[in-house]
Amino acid sequence: MAKDDAFQSDPPCGKLNLHIIMKKLDERDQKILTLLERDARLPISELARQIALSPTAVRQRIARMEKDQVIKRYTIDMKRGDEEAGIKVIMILNLKGAYCKKLVAELGHLPELRKFWSLTGEVDVTLLLNVSNVERIGCITNQISDHELVDKVQTHVVTETHLDR
Repeated sequence: MAKDDAFQSDPPCGKLNLHIIMKKLDERDQKILTLLERDARLPISELARQIALSPTAVRQRIARMEKDQVIKRYTIDMKRGDEEAGIKVIMILNLKGAYCKKLVAELGHLPELRKFWSLTGEVDVTLLLNVSNVERIGCITNQISDHELVDKVQTHVVTETHLDR
């Protein structure tokens, strides 16, 4: 496979075609990703031990996956004090057109907004919010419902989390 095959034939965004790159990952690459996903601070020596490779080979594989943007960044998953005490809300939006970028620019200031996903299918946008109280849910729902770009809003309160990776 040529190096350029990893790029989409119609690259308006110029992004890598991750599907092609993921096909090039072998079982050991997948194991490295699984271990790093669980603990991004795992030392190279421990990764090497767990997948039966030399530390040099593990470093080379990680460097290749970083270059191919399979591994984009290393981060922490930090619990904020307000998230533990707050109410998690999922809002499902239908828009009056393809206005996701404009809407995120206009709603991005909301301190409760944690995630903003554009979707395919019958739903255009899903939001994840963390709010302090029920009254605030109402205020935000009304604000978004009244927005000129929004056609329909469904608000769902998360009552229990069964899996959070």
